[in-house]
Amino acid sequence: MEESAARQPKSKLVTPFTIAVAVLIVALGAFILLQLNNKPAVLGLDVLPSDGTPIVTNADSNINSPQYESDIIRPEDFVSREQYFKEVFKPRRETYKLLEKAAAYLNKPVEQMPVYFGIISEEDIFATLPKPADDFSEVAYLFSSGKYYSIGYLDESYYKQPELYPNFKTTGTRYWTRPDPKYWTTGGYGSYPAEQWDVLTVGEREEFDAVVFFYTSWGVQTYQGVTLQPSAETEKYFDITITPQTFLLEPTFPKFGNGWAHRIEVHGEMKKGTPPGSYKIGINVETPPKEFIEKWEFEHRNLYFNAASAIGPSGNQIQLNIDVVEKPEAS
Repeated sequence: MEESAARQPKSKLVTPFTIAVAVLIVALGAFILLQLNNKPAVLGLDVLPSDGTPIVTNADSNINSPQYESDIIRPEDFVSREQYFKEVFKPRRETYKLLEKAAAYLNKPVEQMPVYFGIISEEDIFATLPKPADDFSEVAYLFSSGKYYSIGYLDESYYKQPELYPNFKTTGTRYWTRPDPKYWTTGGYGSYPAEQWDVLTVGEREEFDAVVFFYTSWGVQTYQGVTLQPSAETEKYFDITITPQTFLLEPTFPKFGNGWAHRIEVHGEMKKGTPPGSYKIGINVETPPKEFIEKWEFEHRNLYFNAASAIGPSGNQIQLNIDVVEKPEAS
């Protein structure tokens, strides 16, 4: 999962934090082999377990303190690591008590918290999201651990739930439970899973399909215009179609917009003459076309930003690793 974000301080510059969810990496690595079968996934490429890449941020506040404990779920409450990670993905929102924890942190009456956050109630935070699928927790756990490959079958009852993303309960909830009015997050986005794998065969199977979930980072209060574009190097060897290629990310704070997460389909075809070898198909964020920007600026005024203005990852936002091999000779 690759994320990038920009937080706008009212006073000073910021320091990045990079280990907010490192505990997820360590524990998952203890029992998950980073190995997959060579067969392609149904409606999606092969996916390794999530690396739990955290938000890249430009602001310094209490939310970004490099600590592992969660206000929602604590590892020390579970003897079994597997049970802990399964619990991470359960959307038990009635137990979060976000406004109660915010009131305690701010030393204010809990009755003032809805007005403080500009919402009706804690339930309002998730009100625009679809109902989670009945098997959501099981699928989310398997997906994160690299044991569920049919990504293309996951609809909005999965990918629009913040609990699908491994660091929501450990990092995302802190924008409510430990709010800091001196800072506000102007932009940030992520892709999940950010890296996938497949094998194509010259003269036999020369196309691939991948699905990636593209979402707004935690705490973002703005609308962000996104255009996804394959790299020039990619276009030398593959014809790439991205659907949708241009779209609008909605806020995740103080409540989730229904369009905070999008399902992105990537279709690729080898160009004639593409030689065997290993290819890194890079897809990154660029500024949307002018007509989209003008429309979104009119609709959202000063809450609209181009996602391309946020800090990008060091590598590709989405990377599809494609091995092209020769067709085996008939024996």
